[in-house]
Amino acid sequence: MERLSYVITGHCTLQNTLIAVLVLTLAVFVGVLFFDSFETKVSEHLGVSEKSEILKFVGIAMGGILIALQAHASNRRAKAMEDRTVSAEQGLLQERMKNSIEHLGHGSESVRLGGAYELIHLAQDTEEEFQEAALDILCAHIRQTTGNSEYQERHALEPSAEVQSLLTMLFGYGGVEFSSQYTNLQGTWLNGAQLPNGRLQGVDLSGAHLQMVNLSEACLNGALMFDAHMEGAYLERAQLDGADLDRAQLLDADLGRARLRGADLSEAKLQLSNLSSAQLQGAILAGVRLQGAGLFQAQLQGVCGGRAPRKFADRMRIQTGKKTDLHDVIFAGSLSREQVDSFAKDLPDEGADKLRGKLQPHIGQPKRDELPAGYSEAVTGAYTEKEADKWIAEYEEAMSGIPEEES
Repeated sequence: MERLSYVITGHCTLQNTLIAVLVLTLAVFVGVLFFDSFETKVSEHLGVSEKSEILKFVGIAMGGILIALQAHASNRRAKAMEDRTVSAEQGLLQERMKNSIEHLGHGSESVRLGGAYELIHLAQDTEEEFQEAALDILCAHIRQTTGNSEYQERHALEPSAEVQSLLTMLFGYGGVEFSSQYTNLQGTWLNGAQLPNGRLQGVDLSGAHLQMVNLSEACLNGALMFDAHMEGAYLERAQLDGADLDRAQLLDADLGRARLRGADLSEAKLQLSNLSSAQLQGAILAGVRLQGAGLFQAQLQGVCGGRAPRKFADRMRIQTGKKTDLHDVIFAGSLSREQVDSFAKDLPDEGADKLRGKLQPHIGQPKRDELPAGYSEAVTGAYTEKEADKWIAEYEEAMSGIPEEES
């Protein structure tokens, strides 16, 4: 409001000044034309002796002022027209958003998807202006839809066509490029979702159900996935640098060749998971369960068992030059039948029986918290400052524009 007042005041001041100068110039013209004494004074001031020359000079000045006034008036009309156009466009955009939201609440799935497309096109048309609102609305729709118990029972193993379409549009490879914003998918039920090569860096999937999800080669750097249910998830070659996987359920997950540098895996359940050739440099493995997991050529340099800074760069630098610390990792034994049954309770019968069979050798056996001889091909030791700088640069490029949580 203050800026508008300033602009209006500025326009009025300029116009009033031009009018005042025009009136003064007209008075000089009349004075020269009818009063000899006035003509003499003006002649001395301008250094011109002939009356005709004086009148010509003053007349030209008056013409210039009139042109300036006309230009100023034209500019004000153009500005007013532009303001009306912007206001009309804003009204149209708001109407489009209102209609889209109404369509999202429709009883027909095809109408709801139409509303989602409208919102996405609106976000594309307005760049950053409506993008945050559109993303928030669509994520809220996914949370609400998948939070229904009837939906979860009906789509225990794979998402509905509507939810899968929304996920693909928002995060799939070749989908919409939203500006970097906070993406809230907390607690969503996305079992069996297909998002290979998905763009989910910084996404909040805490407490989400992601069993059997396909996130191969997806970018999940900096993602919040603590308490997530990811049994049987396919994460081969996925980028999970700096991700928070604290207490995540990753039993029988495929993390082969995945990048988990600086990831927080505290208390994560990784029994039977495949971590072959996974890059875990600087990761936090406090209380991790790895019974039956595959660690062939896994890169474990600088992993630690304690707390670490929140920021990825700080986490990687503080572990530079430090040797692998696996004192709080459980590799074998230390399982009860009740624990195994709890792992299997949410799995289909065939998958549950398979899991019980694979974990049977660890039931009732003593805990083993040293890297077994069979895992000797896992790479331990320390990483260098040069390597840390390279990984930090890669992470920051992937996370460009997404604010990292403060320590």
